[in-house]
This record gives sequence, C-alpha cells and structure tokens, in this order.
Amino acid sequence: MISVYIIEHDDFSALLEEYEQALLYIKEHPFYIETLHSYSKYLSRLFKSIDPASIRELKERIEFNNELERNLQQHGNEAESLGDNNPKSILLRIADLLIHENRKAEKLFEIIAQNNKQRLRTLLIANNDNIEFIQENTESNNRNYLQTVRYSQIGKFLKLNDPEKLFIIDTALDGYNDFLKYYNYDFTINLLLYPQENDIYESCQRKYQKELETELTSTFREEFTGLKYHAISNTITDKTLSTTIQGIIESAQQYREEDDFEAIKENPELETPEAMLYIIEYEDMEFYWDELDSSDYVFNERNRLVRINRVNPGDRIRVYNERLNVNLFDIAAEEDEETFNLIEYYSDSWHKALQEYYQSNGITIEELYTRLKKHGLSVQQTTLQNYLDKKVRFPMRKSDLEAITTLTKNKELEKNTEELLKYKRIYNGVMIALGRNLKEEISRYLQTKELGDILQGTFTAEMLDNFIDTSMPLRTVKNITTRIIKEQV
Repeated sequence: MISVYIIEHDDFSALLEEYEQALLYIKEHPFYIETLHSYSKYLSRLFKSIDPASIRELKERIEFNNELERNLQQHGNEAESLGDNNPKSILLRIADLLIHENRKAEKLFEIIAQNNKQRLRTLLIANNDNIEFIQENTESNNRNYLQTVRYSQIGKFLKLNDPEKLFIIDTALDGYNDFLKYYNYDFTINLLLYPQENDIYESCQRKYQKELETELTSTFREEFTGLKYHAISNTITDKTLSTTIQGIIESAQQYREEDDFEAIKENPELETPEAMLYIIEYEDMEFYWDELDSSDYVFNERNRLVRINRVNPGDRIRVYNERLNVNLFDIAAEEDEETFNLIEYYSDSWHKALQEYYQSNGITIEELYTRLKKHGLSVQQTTLQNYLDKKVRFPMRKSDLEAITTLTKNKELEKNTEELLKYKRIYNGVMIALGRNLKEEISRYLQTKELGDILQGTFTAEMLDNFIDTSMPLRTVKNITTRIIKEQV
C-alpha cells in the first residue's frame, strides 16, 4: 500500500513551469532541440535530493555540462539567443532554491520528530547521500526511533523486522516497477512527493488499472473462471504529462533497462554524464595529495564513513587504501559464477587489444599515452601503465574505452562495445556495494575493534592495525579542489 504526502512549494513549482516553457521554446524554430537527456537526469535527482552538499555538487555538474550548447551549435545558435528561455539557467536557479529552501527535507524532519515524540520507529529508504544527511542532522535522541536502509537492503531488512511496527518513508518513486513493489505490499509505504512527482505516481496508477482490467476482461480468464468481468469506469482521470515529467519517466525507463539500476539508485552520481574528481591536499605532508572520485568515501576523525563531497578544509580524515579490495572480486564471483566469467572475458578483451597494439607497434609508454590522449583518454600515464599490467579490470570512463577502441581499431572491441560496457557497469555496481561493506567493517573495527565477516577471513587485529597505521594515516585536509572529466551524453 502507498500513502502520499504532497509537498507544496510554490516557488519551486513556478520555476518548473518556467523550465517547461523553456523546453517547449527550444523545440521550435530556429533551435529544433527535441530532448536534453542529461537535464532530465539532473532534474530527477533534484526532485529526490534533500542534502545541500549533494545539490551543490549537482549544480557544478550542470554548470559544466554542454549538452544544450552542443545542440544549439548544430543549427548555428548560441545560448545568448535563448534569453529568458534558457533551460540551463533555470535548472541552476532550481538547484539554488533547493539548497536554501528544501520543503521535502523540512517535511521529512517534521515527520521524524513527530514519530519520535510518539515513540514510533521510522524507517527511511533512501540513497547514500540522503541517508548520510539524515544521520548527520537528526538529534541523537531521535536515533533511537530512526533507522535508514539502502534500496538493495530493503528485502533483507523487512525479513528481519515487522514492517507493521514501522513508519516507512521513501523520498522518491523511481518508476513503475517501484510502484508495483510498494503498491502490492500489505503494509504502508509513505512517499514524500512534490506535485509534479505525484503526476508520475498517478500515471503509474493509471497504467496498473489498465493492465489489471485487460487481464480481468480477457477471453482466457472468462473461459477459465466461467465469470464475466464488467469493467468499471476509470476512477483516475487521464492527465497529459508535461514535457518535463515525461522526460524524467523516459530517463528512468532508460537506465532501469540497464543492469546497474540498484547501484544507480544508491549512488546516483553513477548516472550523470560527467565524473567529478576531488583533489585533496594535506597540511602534514607538503607534496602529498589524494585524487578521489565523487562516489568515494573516507573515514572522518570519529571513524565514521563520509562521502568525499562532505569533507571540508581542516577536517581530519583517513583515505581507504584500495589494496584491501584485492579479495572483493573473488567474494562476488562466488555468488554468481556465470556473470563473473563474462566479466572476466570482457575485461580480458580490452586488455588484450591494448597490449597487442603496444607490443606490435614497438612504441614507448609515453608515445602510447600521447596517442591515446589525442582520442580522449582521461587518465594519467601511471593509470595507463596499470591498464597494461592488468591491475585494473575496466577503464575508468566510457571515454577511455572508446579511446582504446579507436586507436587499436580492434574488431572484437568494435563489435562488442555495448556488451563490454554492460559488464563494466555490472562490475562497478557490485564492487561499489562490496567496497562499501568492507569500508563499513573497517569503520566498525576502528570504533569497536571487532572484526566483521569479510575482515575476519582475511586479517588478524594486529595485521589490520598495522595496515591502518601505515596505509590509512589520519591527515588534516589543507585544501580541496574539484575537476570534472566529461563523458559523452
């Protein structure tokens, strides 16, 4: 069952109307821009986000994105010619508004506080960003009655707990499959939705009703049961969805068809068309820094995991050393041997193409790096050496794989690009989940000195203490800069 809380926000709705008009405007002469795929993904994330830090990062991605500009150039236009109908500038204004005035976050905290007074346990289903934000901003006494769970953990959590004793909240609805799952539970899922998101919810209701009536009125069912079903009039009024909302639905359907949808829900930065890197400089080591992806987590001074976008100058952090990841692939492979055999196959295919090109051309690593950079390689030369040494299962970015394919002209890579990307996404999604579990065990060990299931099979306490002291020292952040690597839209 589903219960919906409608989150009214007049200023937000007004900006969305402006955005809708801008999308209609750029479809016409002389622009002819039918869709802005990445913008639909950005807007979907803005609808769901309650964390100001995540929205600021998203705003930076929007500023960098050039999908609109490229589309304008195809017909000889520039952004200045759009005037007030510039969807990018409106999207940035929406992000600014939600950073400073987020009604969905306000409503969520109000519900949590009210449930706490009534001693009613609240369960929040959300992605990693929102979970961290809630945990950081909820009063300590509320935590006795507040639990958070990521999307991939819902089934396991509900088996171990009585959902009837919980007030369960999700701050978003990710399409029709999620609607079916929530709608058919025999307990209530409370959704916090803006009116525009409620349009999506109602469209799911209409689709469900039509599918149900199609089944009930089928000839097969009548012959099988001996009963004729008389369709009732539609209790949900048909409604034409706006261009904005339709774009979000199509975007959700697009990446739901891919195999890493659960990973994207929990780590939404995976679906954005550019990667943000954080360069961390330290006070205590003049020439030492770390370069971390926006999905990376570090340990703060209290030994809790925090995502890198939540770290500020002056914070003391430990950076997780990837050498601990060596056993994760084997752990995952035991769970799904068939899939991981295919991962190995496609991982070997690009390594083989790159090594054969390198060896047959008799060139230096420097020359190979220069040639790949001309085709869009994003990584440093040291990472390219790791590619050649097979220390990396897949290239960091889609653009890196395309650079290798273009340079080597390898027929197998050209033929199997989509399959390779598919298994790259599966691998990344699984490793992110496993990596986070391992980091959580380290966090728990730092706080309690207890070895979890993964660590227990690999380390003694003495070995882990030594590893943490030598490979993950506590350092003070001096400065943080960001850099964006562009991916193809």
